[in-house]
Amino acid sequence: MIASAEYTNILVYTYAQENNNNNNNIVNDNNSTSATVRGQRVSFLTDDKVLIVGTYYAPQTTATTSSANAVILLHMLGRNRNDWNDFASTLSNKNNDYAVLSIDLRGHGESTSQNGNTIISFQSFTPNDFNKMVMDVKAARQFLVTQKNVNPNNIAIVGASIGANVALNYAASDPSIKAVVLLSPGLDYKGVTTSDAIKQYKGPIYIATAAKDPIAGNDPQTLCNEIINCANNNRLHIYQDSNSHGTDMFSDSSLQPPLDKLIISWLNTTFGKS
Repeated sequence: MIASAEYTNILVYTYAQENNNNNNNIVNDNNSTSATVRGQRVSFLTDDKVLIVGTYYAPQTTATTSSANAVILLHMLGRNRNDWNDFASTLSNKNNDYAVLSIDLRGHGESTSQNGNTIISFQSFTPNDFNKMVMDVKAARQFLVTQKNVNPNNIAIVGASIGANVALNYAASDPSIKAVVLLSPGLDYKGVTTSDAIKQYKGPIYIATAAKDPIAGNDPQTLCNEIINCANNNRLHIYQDSNSHGTDMFSDSSLQPPLDKLIISWLNTTFGKS
């Protein structure tokens, strides 16, 4: 596996080691030099034996007598979990106090091993392979609920681009998912479609997009139209003068309010946080 840029040490675990540790393995990296990344490198197996690698950010201030709300972060096509580093650190800090898990979706970043020795890459994926990414999210949720002080009934998923489509499809299949945030979702990214899933998912949905996004186009608005009272309930935010896509909106200084503040405010309201 390729070491993540957020770590100074290369930490490699064999399939046998992973499989002999209840499919979960937390790696503490005390030598990280990043000013913003303070998470733990973690890994776990999906049902079809893909080794998923992620970064887990424990909530900073949640007391032992309470349980934290949690968020799973899913990146864009061809990218990796590092796109979320700053946002994940902000979500989990003492002011927000979320438990956060960002993952490399199969075929991306460090999540390129299946059955212990087969190397997989999104570049050779079929639509069926992309749709199997919901298993990555299932494994991520299973990992999260085993962590100390995480509320298993208060888990949200935030996804960007194809990650948004995957997030919605998984949430539609798992009623325990409390909420989803979709950044630049599409009607069909690489065969991962959303028209049925958005009708099936009954929890709160929030969509953020840029009006001039050349990739998502009008798809976010089309999806919003499938939600009852979407516009009236402030479930769609369109940045009118931007052409940024997915997590690239985080670095777009022209966006007002900034995307991170927009998402956190919505999550806090949805989870009933003051």
